[in-house]
Amino acid sequence: MQTESESLELIVILALVAVFILFQLRRTLGRKSGYDPSDDQKDDSYQHKSGQRDEEDEDNIIQLRPDDEKAVPGANLGLSKSSPFYGAIEKINRYDHSFNVRSFFDGAEYAYGLVLNAFWNMDRKTLRSMLSRQVFDQFDGVIKSLEKQNLHSENKLMDIEKIDLVDVNLTGSLAEVTVEFTSHMIMSTRDEDDKIIDGNADRSIRISDIWTFCRDVKSVDPNWTLVATRTG
Repeated sequence: MQTESESLELIVILALVAVFILFQLRRTLGRKSGYDPSDDQKDDSYQHKSGQRDEEDEDNIIQLRPDDEKAVPGANLGLSKSSPFYGAIEKINRYDHSFNVRSFFDGAEYAYGLVLNAFWNMDRKTLRSMLSRQVFDQFDGVIKSLEKQNLHSENKLMDIEKIDLVDVNLTGSLAEVTVEFTSHMIMSTRDEDDKIIDGNADRSIRISDIWTFCRDVKSVDPNWTLVATRTG
């Protein structure tokens, strides 16, 4: 037979075993295991939100400014690499990949005819839109002088023989391109009685004009402004 002390010791051991078993069950049951339908809903929700984030991230991608990019490899800049202006033209192309000498000459030729005709017709509105304030004041001064004397020009641009690069500068993103226009014009000035007092209405003369155009090549505005003129 067990003594009283042996029985008490057995009870204590059994009690400790029971406590240990309960503790292990609690640990096991307290953990989430197996399949839970709510997990699928959470996963679907996460995937949906993740998809939205991807789309939003794509929408919020900041495109690099042209000045942060390199010039387009193999870009045709419209002039030889041996030209003293090649480096400056290449830098402008880094900002505006559409820029090259040929396209600039096309625009400059158009602007040359437009500005001259506006000047000869005393069209101040057109001149203001294309000239810097300083150049406009110079043109406007000549127009006012003609108006004061009741004189008017009778000029005509016959052709542009050639356009040559004279200088190219880039300061920051501010580009200045100077070109020389060699053209033929008929030029005459008439008084209030329509009598020619200067020039010849029947014979063209060869003219050389050197104009400087300026533009911030970071700007979305593609237009160049005439900032300086002189005769060649």
